[in-house]
Amino acid sequence: MSLKDNVDYIKKEISAEESYMENFFKIEKFFKKYKKSIIALTIIIIVSVIGYYISSYITQQNKLHANIALNTLLKNPNDTEALAVLEAKNKKLFEIYQYRQDDTKVTNITYFKELALYTKAIKENDIEGLNSVTQKQEFLLKDFALFNKALIQAQENKYVEAKETLKLISDNSEVSPLAKMLEHFLLTK
Repeated sequence: MSLKDNVDYIKKEISAEESYMENFFKIEKFFKKYKKSIIALTIIIIVSVIGYYISSYITQQNKLHANIALNTLLKNPNDTEALAVLEAKNKKLFEIYQYRQDDTKVTNITYFKELALYTKAIKENDIEGLNSVTQKQEFLLKDFALFNKALIQAQENKYVEAKETLKLISDNSEVSPLAKMLEHFLLTK
């Protein structure tokens, strides 16, 4: 290598070191300027991650304890300790258990609320209760409720209303064969 090449090489090395030092000082200056914000952001991220994992763990433990309590209650319905644990750990599962014990008990859980109202209306032969249940689009047993409403109306000798109610049941419904049988019975009335 010639002297000129050596000098150029040394210049390149010095300029590389200068740019490295320059970048290092820029980073140091930036860090000093935003030190508190960077530390706070780092702490927030760490606390958030730890909080997420702790919350997830607690949720899993609550589900586990609630399921154990439910299994205990299914084996022994008189276990008050398991009932208290179920109520404390999982309100919805507790309401479902109560619904299982008394199917007329109204809950706030979707589908079970309508089923409880439906069961209560059937047991009491309450046409208005059946009307309110059949008005809800998400009710699973809508056609069956309409059939029961028509059946109650037929028992109360309200044959015209029963025929009108049966017309509300669609032909592709699973209840359609029962509705047709009741319609044939009502033809004579």
